[in-house]
Amino acid sequence: MNLIIIAGGGKFGLKALEFVNKNNFKTIIIDNNPNCYIAKFVTHKFDNIEDFNLKLNNLKDGDIFFLNQNIEIVYELIEKLDPKYVIPVIPIHLMASVLISFLLKFSIKLIPATNLTKKFAKNANPELLLNQNIENGVIYLSYAKLDEICPDNCSGPEEYCPNFKREKPITITRYLKVFYEVKNTVIIEKNKIPKFIIINESYQLMPGLGGLKGKDISKNIKILQKNLDILLNQRFNIIIATTCNCHGVINFYQNY
Repeated sequence: MNLIIIAGGGKFGLKALEFVNKNNFKTIIIDNNPNCYIAKFVTHKFDNIEDFNLKLNNLKDGDIFFLNQNIEIVYELIEKLDPKYVIPVIPIHLMASVLISFLLKFSIKLIPATNLTKKFAKNANPELLLNQNIENGVIYLSYAKLDEICPDNCSGPEEYCPNFKREKPITITRYLKVFYEVKNTVIIEKNKIPKFIIINESYQLMPGLGGLKGKDISKNIKILQKNLDILLNQRFNIIIATTCNCHGVINFYQNY
């Protein structure tokens, strides 16, 4: 479908609006603040999901619908609408949020897997290890350093960082796949405790703007759905990462 979902309505969403307007996409913006920064640029506003659903068939190329809801509803929209891209412009790990929302449908709750987080931090390339929050099960990877800020118009080239004059021998996406010895986006290791490894790539849509492919998110949801027997009846670990050429965020979870 010629549809984009923008998750978040702050100033960073302006770049996303520039992209959708340039390409004449049907667009849905989701934010829980009805007066968020980019709400003033939309063509239709909806305060409840019922009215929004009634008007979806009227969504045309170039239209921008604003849905005043919490970001967790992204999961439901992805299942229903099959968007081409989902563009996160919020300071959360959207891929993790979507998959957690899916699992909560089945009363499957997750907590941080601190042991897995520590193990990764210990064995990761220290040059790429930007930051870590062991208690919350989060690792940040980057070719930038803590005191470096990437410019808004960066194109994220694969092999060299022109902003900080730095070689990049391997993309962060590729590094993580090599680290876990996986080729596909998702793999299940059926050992004593099944481990779900989900590495989702963010694609450069224009300088300074990345987006997740809707079909990739749907694929991850379907694989988890096919393995509900494990998810409902066994202890398991799940590693959820979103990466691009230069950066990555990884969440480490276990069920309880």
